[in-house]
Amino acid sequence: MPCPHSPNPGRTGALVALALGVLACGGGGGDDGGGTGPAVVATVQITAPAAPPTFQTLTRTAQFTAVARDAAGATMASAPITWSSSNPSVATVNGSGLVTAAGNGTTQVTASSGSVSSSAVTVTVSQVVAGVSVTPAAVAFGAIGSTRQLSAAAVDSSGAPVTGAGAATWALAGTGASASLSLSGLVAALAVGAGDTAVATIGGRSAKAPISVTQVVASVLVSSTGTDTLRTTGRTKQYTAIARDSNTNNIPGLALTWSSATPAVATVDGNGLATAVADGSANVTATASTVSGFRPLVVRRFASTFGLNPTTATITTPNGTQIFLGSAQDSVSTNLPITWTTRTAGIVTLSASTGPQVTATGVGNGVTRLVMSAGTRSDSAQLTVSGQSTAPLTATVQVGNTFFRSQRNNSQNDAVDTVAVGGTVTWQWQAGIHSVASTGAPSFPSSGTQNSGTYVFTFASAGTYTYECAVHGILMTGRVIVQ
Repeated sequence: MPCPHSPNPGRTGALVALALGVLACGGGGGDDGGGTGPAVVATVQITAPAAPPTFQTLTRTAQFTAVARDAAGATMASAPITWSSSNPSVATVNGSGLVTAAGNGTTQVTASSGSVSSSAVTVTVSQVVAGVSVTPAAVAFGAIGSTRQLSAAAVDSSGAPVTGAGAATWALAGTGASASLSLSGLVAALAVGAGDTAVATIGGRSAKAPISVTQVVASVLVSSTGTDTLRTTGRTKQYTAIARDSNTNNIPGLALTWSSATPAVATVDGNGLATAVADGSANVTATASTVSGFRPLVVRRFASTFGLNPTTATITTPNGTQIFLGSAQDSVSTNLPITWTTRTAGIVTLSASTGPQVTATGVGNGVTRLVMSAGTRSDSAQLTVSGQSTAPLTATVQVGNTFFRSQRNNSQNDAVDTVAVGGTVTWQWQAGIHSVASTGAPSFPSSGTQNSGTYVFTFASAGTYTYECAVHGILMTGRVIVQ
């Protein structure tokens, strides 16, 4: 189609008009095929690696690159590229094209830009056995007779297990003096030592697990012969001990430390010799490597010499007394501790429960036996008591508003109670603020002022004891007759 600005050859200035027309028509543009529109990706090509890669080790990587081109074949450097793997369990690819081996097999790696994708590149992962991993890497036993199951796996050069590599073949390197090894990899401790090694082989590759056997103290057994009882001061008994591992195997040659839990009863020397000191019980203890064991020892000395005097006695006066003497010695003339008891309560009281001498005081009428014991022996003396008061041993007095009242006989102001020597009186507050204040002689300790609770006193001597309330005086009085 002719340009509307085409010059008229017959007019003046044709050359100028022609030049202007050319400029006007040559600068035109648009999308009618006569200009250049937006660039469009026509192809995507993976440019590296040059050949499809094969990985022999997991976690190995390869850097892929790709370019996008337009229809004229020009490179489009700014075109975005995305990557994908058809089987990520075999190999993964990140956003920058880095491919990482993940598992045996094949996968297809593709680069894309928009809706345009490259030809797929096949990636192959085929692990090659580079070594063997043994678990545990070393075996250390602390007891003879213990066992440990080993396991082994083929690994590639990255240390990843190689699937399908087959089972391990086990063999023992060494003399077999300290350990044994089964065909399935079971190790057993035979004796103390470290000269044996377990060897696992898979696919021509091998790994070793050194084996060491020691004995760690788990218990200490203390023993002796005969009964564990000593009956004389200075008598001795020999104890022995052996340390054992967790499978109760003896551990010979270990140093032992000996001790007594109660040296006042028995001492133990550095060789386990126990010596009796006094009656009682003590644990004889042996310690090896902070682990201890013990055996109980009883010291109960026999009284070779034994005497009680008198063997019969009587008390006929109120609160009369009788002295008894005792003596006891073992076979090496060591004095033994003596204890005293009465077989019938309420007839006598004893001045002491231990010692070579005791005083019995009559408090009731009747016959009892006074028992003397020392070591493994005992004897008794017959004691007849008469002439004692039959007064009760207890009494209760009620304390109320301006009165003391005997609970036993209902006497009041004076409240009168009778108890035996050694008897106890209990004052019980009912109401009001009062006290129990001793008056006259003999006397007894007074109570403080109180408005509740009780006051208790035991009268050890005969006599008539008078009292009143310190707050109310002669309006509240009482008497305790002790006989």
